[in-house]
Amino acid sequence: MNRKTKLEDLSNEIFYEVFDYLHMLDIFIGFSSLNQRIWHMLKSIPLHINISLANSRKQIDFLLSHLTFHEDQVISINTSDRIRDHSSVIHLLFNRHYFINLKSCKLLLIYSMTKLNNIIKQIGNLNKLVILQIYQPDRSDLNENNNDELTRILLTNKSLSLRVLK
Repeated sequence: MNRKTKLEDLSNEIFYEVFDYLHMLDIFIGFSSLNQRIWHMLKSIPLHINISLANSRKQIDFLLSHLTFHEDQVISINTSDRIRDHSSVIHLLFNRHYFINLKSCKLLLIYSMTKLNNIIKQIGNLNKLVILQIYQPDRSDLNENNNDELTRILLTNKSLSLRVLK
């Protein structure tokens, strides 16, 4: 009974259960540099990106550096365009990475029509996307100006998987 259990002694199933409750940033901050076994597990799990106003630029840069090796694992994105230092994040995500397995995309407060148009064009190529929500509560001008383009892209998209559009 004096045997000490180490983190590495836990089964893969326990790690997978823990990962199910965490967002991508938390997973990579806590687990990415522990050992090869955990690194290989991280290569096989679905990832959820959740970015809010509380995140710092340093955290976003860390996240983006890991996305280079894991962008195909991202299945959901829930992000505000601005973070703590008022940097724009959504453009960085979609400009640097292509999320081929993205199923759910929730974007909040995109501050530039140009950025929104670019994102809408990229979203039109995501064949596995099921949920797309764009919240622009204080910017009705962006909603009105982009509705036609968004509708055109989504209706001409070859994918029929999109089920929710808000």
